[in-house]
Amino acid sequence: MSESDPRYDRLKARIKELPERPGVYLHKNAEGEVIYVGKARNLRNRVNSYLVGRGARDAKTMTLVAEIDTIEFVTTNNELEAILLENNLIKAHQPRYNILLRDDKTYPYIKVTLSEAYPRVVFTRRVDRKKGDLYFGPFFAGTARRILKLVADQFKLRSCDLEIVEGKSALSRPCLYYDMHQCLGPCVVELTTTEEYREMVDDVVLFLSGKSRELQERLTGRMYKAAGNENFELAKYYRDLIRTVERVQAEQQVASAGDEDADVWGVYEEGGDVAIQLFVLRNGNLVDRRELFWEKVPDYQPGYFLSEVLQRYYLDNLFIPHEILVSSEVEEESLLSDWLTAQAGRKVQIRIPQRGRGVDRLDLAIRNARLSHESRFRKSTQDRLQIAASRLGQLLGAPGEIQRIESFDISNIQGSDSVAGMVVLDRGKFDKNHYRVFNIKSVVGADDFRSMAEAVDRRYRRMLEEEKPLPDLILIDGGRGQLNAALTALNKLGVEEITIAGLAKREEEIYVPDREEPIRLDRHDPALQLLQMVRDETHRFAVSSHRRRRSKRVLHSELDDIPGIGEKRRRLLIERFGSLSAVKQASPQDLINVLGRKVGQQVYDELHG
Repeated sequence: MSESDPRYDRLKARIKELPERPGVYLHKNAEGEVIYVGKARNLRNRVNSYLVGRGARDAKTMTLVAEIDTIEFVTTNNELEAILLENNLIKAHQPRYNILLRDDKTYPYIKVTLSEAYPRVVFTRRVDRKKGDLYFGPFFAGTARRILKLVADQFKLRSCDLEIVEGKSALSRPCLYYDMHQCLGPCVVELTTTEEYREMVDDVVLFLSGKSRELQERLTGRMYKAAGNENFELAKYYRDLIRTVERVQAEQQVASAGDEDADVWGVYEEGGDVAIQLFVLRNGNLVDRRELFWEKVPDYQPGYFLSEVLQRYYLDNLFIPHEILVSSEVEEESLLSDWLTAQAGRKVQIRIPQRGRGVDRLDLAIRNARLSHESRFRKSTQDRLQIAASRLGQLLGAPGEIQRIESFDISNIQGSDSVAGMVVLDRGKFDKNHYRVFNIKSVVGADDFRSMAEAVDRRYRRMLEEEKPLPDLILIDGGRGQLNAALTALNKLGVEEITIAGLAKREEEIYVPDREEPIRLDRHDPALQLLQMVRDETHRFAVSSHRRRRSKRVLHSELDDIPGIGEKRRRLLIERFGSLSAVKQASPQDLINVLGRKVGQQVYDELHG
C-alpha cells in the first residue's frame, strides 16, 4: 500500500494501537465483511507488514491489501490460544482469503434420546447436549450405522418417531416391529411398562459405553430368572444377547492389538487445483478415507496450504492420531504440533516419513490424490504436462512460457561408439520426427563433458545457421560438470539468453547457471516429474541409438573376414538383418535373397563352418 493511498494514514494510526503480543487480527473491507483472519506472535509487527510491504508479496496478498479498510484484533495469552481463536473465527466468518475446508462433513454420533418418555437410539452428526440426550462417538465411516443396526436387532427399543405419552395409546395396535420381536411396543398400552422399557434403555447405554462386563452380569441374572419361571423363550433371548455382547467385546480387544495410529495426507496440485486423499489408520487398519478438493488456489504454497488445512480439519475432529504423515515441510510445524498435542491431550507428531511403511502409505495416498485430481478436474495428459511446464518455468526463472524442451544425454561403453541422443517435447507431446542422434567424432575415450559440448555445439550451430527458433529450455542429463560443458558450447556460439538446466540422476537435483546450490524438489512435484519424464525418454533414446551403432560396427568388422563380402554387400546385410547373430540365424534362402545364389550360399557355408 502506497503512502498516497487515502487509507494509509488511517490504517497506520490503527496499527500503532495494536499491542506487541500474541493474538488474532481481522481484516475487513469497506462493506464491513471479514475478508481475512490471521494469527501472530506479535500483532503490531505482523499487521504492519501488510502496510509497508514486508514479507511475501504474492498476487493473493497484494489483492488482499487492496481491499483492507479496517483492522480488528483480539489478544491472547500465547500462540496456542491464538491458533484456537483463529480457527473459531475462520469457521464463523468463512473469509474468502483464508484456506477453507470445503468438506465440512463431521463424523457421526449415536444419540440416545433420554429427553423423551420412551427413548430411541438414532444416528446424528449434530451434538446438542442441552436437552439432556446422551451421545456416543464420534465413529469412523460406517461404524455408527453398523452399531445402530446391531442395537436395533438385539435390543428392543423403538425406532419410530411417534410422540408417546405415558399411559396413553398412540396406536390401537402395535406395528410390525413388535411382531418381529424388535420392539417392546410402548405405543400400545399394557404391552410393556415404563420400568421394563427403561431397563432396556439402561442396557443399551451400558453397551454403547463399553461396559460389557456389567451388562453381561445384568443379562445373565435375567436369563436365570426367566428360566426359573419356565419362560424359556425369554431366557433364550437373553442367552443370545449375552453371546452378542461377548462377541463384540472380543472384536474390540482384537482391534486394539495393533500398533499403527496415524493420519496420512496425500496432496496433489496442478495449475492451482488441489486434491487431497486422507487415509485414517487406527490400530494398524485403514478405517476411513476422505477426499478434499480446492479449485484455483492462488499462489499455491505447499507448506502454508497444508498447515492451514490441518488446522481447519483438526479443530472439531476428536480423532487426532499419534502421528500425522505429510510429504513436505509444514509452516510453523512445532507450533502446530504443540496445538494438536493440547487438543488431543497427548503427544502428537507431524513428520515426513523417510523409510518403511510410512513412505509406502504416503506414496499410496499421493497416488490416489493424483487419480482423484484427474477424475475431479478432468485434465488430459497434455494439459498436465503444460501445467507442470508452467511451474517449471517459474522455478527456473524462464523469461516466457516453456513450450519446447530439447534434452541431451550421452551413451557409450568405456568410451567406444559414443553417441548423444536428443529428444524434443513440444507443447506437452514428444515430437519423434525431430529426435536427433549425434555420433561423437572429436572425443577419444569416455569423456561425457567434451561429448556433451560437441553435441550441443553441433545442434545449435546448425540451428543458428538455418535461422531456426531455439527451444525454450535445454535439459542436460547430468550434474554441474555436464551443465557447464553445455554452457561453454552455447557461449562460444553467442547463445546466452536461453534457459538451461541439468538433472542429476542420483539425488534428482536440478542444476542451473549462476546458482551454487542445486534446486531440490519434492519427488511428487509436477515440475520435477516433468524433467524426469523428459530425461528418461532421452536416456532411452540415447542408449538405443548407441546399441544400434555398436551392433553395426561389430557386424561390419566380423563380416570383413568373409571372402566375397565388400562394402556394398556388408551394407546390404546390415540393413536386412541388423546384427551378426541375425545373419548367422538366417537360412541359406534368406542370404540368397539378399546376396544372390552363389555369394549367399558361400556366406552361409563360411558362417556355419
